[in-house]
Amino acid sequence: MTNYVLAVDGGGSKTALAVFNRNGEVIAFEKGAGSSLSYDLQLSCERMMQQVASIMNTTAIPAHHTQCIIGVAGAGNPYNRAALLQRLETFAFADTRVTSDAVTAALGANLGAPVACVALGTGSVGARLDSHGQLQLVGGWGFTLGDGGSGARLGAMAVQALMQAVDNQQPLHGLIATIAKEVGETRAEISAWVRQATAKEFATLSERVWPHANHCPIATQILARHKSAVLQLIADTRQDTELPVMLLGGLANKSKQLLSDSEQRIIMPARGNALDGAWVLATQNIQVE
Repeated sequence: MTNYVLAVDGGGSKTALAVFNRNGEVIAFEKGAGSSLSYDLQLSCERMMQQVASIMNTTAIPAHHTQCIIGVAGAGNPYNRAALLQRLETFAFADTRVTSDAVTAALGANLGAPVACVALGTGSVGARLDSHGQLQLVGGWGFTLGDGGSGARLGAMAVQALMQAVDNQQPLHGLIATIAKEVGETRAEISAWVRQATAKEFATLSERVWPHANHCPIATQILARHKSAVLQLIADTRQDTELPVMLLGGLANKSKQLLSDSEQRIIMPARGNALDGAWVLATQNIQVE
């Protein structure tokens, strides 16, 4: 390997960057604005370039002595990945790799050891790393048709409950009243909000569900559906293996609390993060399908 590894974890809300020396020690760390390639590709590429330039200038390490490993949301789309790679050519790194943040998160979760990793955030995705070093992604198809167990899907269920209440001319109370304050109370207001809403905005609404969990029947029903989706993603990711399961992301802890004791027993605490995963990808022979 080269002398240094620049590891980048780019998500919808933030981007974290770290420089590792050849001993795996972090010698520089920075954090900045989100850089998910799924939202505004041009803006996200520009943010990524600025943040990479910033940490490289801070360390004053020559790019040709550095491997650049970027795990970023939206990189599963080949067009997005190619667009970012083209921009990164200007740095002339010794090697540059752009992959999904789900890949680096899974590799970091168990520090390169076999694992069934499930990330629950704005979106959701599973990744299974087997004993042969092969990594397979599960789910992660995006908010339009997938992302079960995600914050965006949880928020969408809350908005759907509001729509049903409006259709049935039911009084707005509990969770529904809370959602209506942000989305609207009439068909026209709700329709206008939905037309412009992004997955991130639906995920923000999901935060309103949890405080109503113990005293609002609708919130209880929605969280039951969320739990089922999380368990399904875990099952699809783990399949018939005995791999340890690790939950990552902003919804990991809350979602785990919904599970029974027996369901929680297979879940282990993560040993590392996506930046560690980028280091693993740079230094180990991992095959990503």
